[in-house]
Amino acid sequence: MCLASVIALLAVPAVSQQKQTLALGNFEWEVATNGILVTAPHGTFDRNTAAIAVETVKHLKAGYVVARGFNPGVRINVSRPTEGSGLTCNREQQTVRAHEVYLEYDRLVALASGVRPQRLYIEVHGNGRAETSGNVEIATKGISADEAAEVKAAFPAVLNIVRMEWPSYPALQLLIEPVDRLYWTASIASTGLPAVPNRSARWPATKFPVCSTSNFPPPRARRQ
Repeated sequence: MCLASVIALLAVPAVSQQKQTLALGNFEWEVATNGILVTAPHGTFDRNTAAIAVETVKHLKAGYVVARGFNPGVRINVSRPTEGSGLTCNREQQTVRAHEVYLEYDRLVALASGVRPQRLYIEVHGNGRAETSGNVEIATKGISADEAAEVKAAFPAVLNIVRMEWPSYPALQLLIEPVDRLYWTASIASTGLPAVPNRSARWPATKFPVCSTSNFPPPRARRQ
């Protein structure tokens, strides 16, 4: 290898992770190279979801977008241009600052999706409802019943491996659409999930009642 080639290799950044700080919070992202994108739009409010998203992409070799902060006394919803949590849809307020954050999230989702066609979009949320306690719930769009059944069948073995290393890890149950009935389904997802053109999943179920974004343009990576 010539000296120029060695210098070129050394000049390539070891980490492609990028960060951006705004007035109300910050975004962290990495561009996908395999058509898989994992996001955590409520990375601070939904505890541990940012860490779950970042750790997941290490195994999938995927891209990601994580939002942290955006909670100046009231939650900026990031993945939709509204403010407020634990509210019915008609009580969430559309504000200028929420719209600006949403547009930036939209831009970063499109950027982090990379140049390849999107194969799978995964959105990670928190889960604080008694009705879903002890469950990992995956709302989906574009996933067949056979594919969902394969994921469900593989879950016990995966859980067993985890519990062998961490015996106190809870014996969670996996529920996945379309083979299972969920508390919150993809049809009422808290982002533009119903508009996802290919294959998508929201995991786990959301923390509070959520609102469809049918009145909002979905993020660009999820448009036809």
